[in-house]
Amino acid sequence: MLHMNLCALILIVITANFASGDNKKLRELMEEKAREQGIDPNNLRPGETFMIPPELSDEEEGSHHMPQAHRCDGCTAVAFQLDRAFTKAHKQVKKGALLSLADVIDVTELVCDKRMKDYGLKNVNDVKMLSGPGLKNENTPGIVEAGGKWENRLSNLCKELIEKYEEEGIYEFYRKKGDNKLAASLCKTYCSKQQIQQLQKDEL
Repeated sequence: MLHMNLCALILIVITANFASGDNKKLRELMEEKAREQGIDPNNLRPGETFMIPPELSDEEEGSHHMPQAHRCDGCTAVAFQLDRAFTKAHKQVKKGALLSLADVIDVTELVCDKRMKDYGLKNVNDVKMLSGPGLKNENTPGIVEAGGKWENRLSNLCKELIEKYEEEGIYEFYRKKGDNKLAASLCKTYCSKQQIQQLQKDEL
């Protein structure tokens, strides 16, 4: 049992040779091991949290593309990384100067190919959410179902955005909006109207 800010956080980690897609079996085993240690996952004491991995749908498990339920968060993650990379690139040129087209292309290629590694799916209050840098659930405790497929999906989504808006168009959004305000412009076709409104509020 780990003590963090006077709250008990119970995290049971089990290493087993489960094939991809066996998250339900892993969950059942974790619950069984918890009960063996006197922990009832369905009747936790105040301050206790029992973390379990997310159970993946067929689309979440097997699709090469970002599953529909996570496309808004996926686009938000890509926008965050593009925003951060453009800001860093601007520090390398004279104040007030614009990036060259070659620099803009380098930035977008870097993001799509190298900056989408730290993301995965996490259970947040029994809801599966994409988690990682720039997303609201990044620091929420939980077991992340990560791995190469999420990096590949985000990389594909990044390239999809470049194909849709082109490198110069994305950079123009960045220039007009300023730091940390790219997601609401890039993700209009990936997020619901309510989600876009929340992104706009977050950017204020």
